[in-house]
Amino acid sequence: MTSFQPADLKLLGDLIQERFGLTFEGVRQDILGSRLRPRLRELRLDSPRAYYEYLRFHPRGDAEFDRLPALITNNETYFFRETRQFEILIEHVLPERRPAAPSRPLRLLSAGCSSGEEPYSLAIALHDAGLPPAARSWEIDACDLNPERIARAREALYDETSLRACDPESRRRYFSVEGGRFRLKDRYRVGVRFFQSNLLAPGFALDRPYDVILCRNLLIYFGDAAFDRLIGLFASALVPGGYLFLGHSESLFDRDTELLPVVVGGSVVYRKTAKP
Repeated sequence: MTSFQPADLKLLGDLIQERFGLTFEGVRQDILGSRLRPRLRELRLDSPRAYYEYLRFHPRGDAEFDRLPALITNNETYFFRETRQFEILIEHVLPERRPAAPSRPLRLLSAGCSSGEEPYSLAIALHDAGLPPAARSWEIDACDLNPERIARAREALYDETSLRACDPESRRRYFSVEGGRFRLKDRYRVGVRFFQSNLLAPGFALDRPYDVILCRNLLIYFGDAAFDRLIGLFASALVPGGYLFLGHSESLFDRDTELLPVVVGGSVVYRKTAKP
């Protein structure tokens, strides 16, 4: 294939943004082209315009839409990434939230969970803090756009790259070796529920309130309109006084939202305005 035409990439990019909220404008057009080139070769399509038409009109277009997010987004994730936020959650946020919900488990959501490394890391951190799920002290929900990643998360079987931040003791304690791969032990999977969802689908709403939402390193893929819609969704789902954790390169400064920045444990997180 020769170089892709910018107009074709824009046509395809507009469709992706309409469907998923992901933006590939400007220099990101080249990223889109490079990530899709192998898939176009597999389908024997000669241009992004042909792929656009495949998505729109081919009988297998819906199935292709399901796999598209995995092709165009970065799958970079691993256990115990940015663990300082877990420490803040356990040391500061959960003790604050516990008196506000004495009769139910604290509910946490990992949004854009990929293949499960983040929510499982959080479950491990809660176990290690003396908060096992058997005590009904917490529940973790985790969602992702890609059904293949959700299936991998439920399987909980990982390659070496997912454990690159784990020392030998952590590997021994939390995982069992199976044929050169690593399966998370069952006790750290209890209390974690996975579901597939497009958070930006028209009319979508999270079906229960949360005390904490983690959405780390996902918002960088969205344009302004989708960014604001997603933050609005999280604000609606959080209980008054609930917290949103973002990635280090993401912020809500200069955004019109009821989620206010607060410094907790030396880091900035976002807290939903409590009812008077």
